[in-house]
Amino acid sequence: MTEIISGCMLNPMLKCLILAAVFAVVAGSQDISRDLPYVSVDIRTSPVAPQTAGGYLLQYELFVTNWYDKNITIRAVEMMAGDVLLRTFEGETLDRLFSVGGQTAVLGPRQTTTMVLSGVANKLPASLDHRIRFRISGDSSDTVVRYRGTPIHKSVLRLHPPLRGDSWVVLNGPGGNNHHTAGVLQFEGRMLVPQRFAIDFARKYEDGEFVHGNLEDVHNYRAYGAEVFAVADARVSFVRNDVPDNPGQAETNALPDILANLGGNRVVLDLGGSKFASYFHLQPRSIRVKEGDTVRAGDLLGLVGNSGAPGPHLHFQVTDGSGPITSDGLPYVFDSFVRDGKRVVDQMPLDGWVIAFDNLDR
Repeated sequence: MTEIISGCMLNPMLKCLILAAVFAVVAGSQDISRDLPYVSVDIRTSPVAPQTAGGYLLQYELFVTNWYDKNITIRAVEMMAGDVLLRTFEGETLDRLFSVGGQTAVLGPRQTTTMVLSGVANKLPASLDHRIRFRISGDSSDTVVRYRGTPIHKSVLRLHPPLRGDSWVVLNGPGGNNHHTAGVLQFEGRMLVPQRFAIDFARKYEDGEFVHGNLEDVHNYRAYGAEVFAVADARVSFVRNDVPDNPGQAETNALPDILANLGGNRVVLDLGGSKFASYFHLQPRSIRVKEGDTVRAGDLLGLVGNSGAPGPHLHFQVTDGSGPITSDGLPYVFDSFVRDGKRVVDQMPLDGWVIAFDNLDR
């Protein structure tokens, strides 16, 4: 097995120029790429690790590009702190990292794949290293590329809860590989994951069901009509209040699926410091604030609805810009909630958790 150590990603254009120069010197070689580290690795957004159960959440995207003229197959990804192995992704755990647009571990020539890495660390190192083991088509052994020195940051935004009451379920949330965490897009030269730490809050009845009776009647869903609150002192940056609710289990939205209608009725709060909190899918005409208003943490913003959604829930996220889909997702923790009967302080809830916001400080 061959190991190639690379401290950073080479610019693809520079790499092409290097190859051109090598070919000019060794014109007779038809397979020179086999002798070069021709898989590039990049982590474009260094992880910011919010505290959660058992330690700190590490969630970020790893981009791998195949510059060989043959297919390669990624066989394992190792997350390391120096020479200490933290976690290995291979087999089924590796397959679960690929969830964007049908991507797989097999990369054709000049293809890039995106992997969503997620794990909880008891203690945080200052930086992470990664080893990617892959096999070039036709080879009998693996090659390894090592990508060094991805810094880890700890500074995380602390927020009040956006809801009240019990039995709120964290759906499509942090720590999982879902359409939020894997929603990578490119905008104005940046690779963004706007919903990297987004949560869909749905609410269960005592019997564990989200809805009783007719599935199309939104009033039968427990989440419908729940009050939604400001998570911090802030200025109201954007309001949309006129999108009709969809019926439950809707396959299409009431309005065309264009950027202006995305998320249905929504409120965006400017928290300061280039941080913005967004609330989606509110009831039409339920929003109590207008653009330019100043709100305090705990102020009522509106009611959970089903605008732009297949079923009533609150979509909540924080980004580094006011455009919920043209900005990058940021982590946060809630100052207090209850899980499994125990109070949790300053943690980020993870995908699948069932929590209560009792808001005793209000």
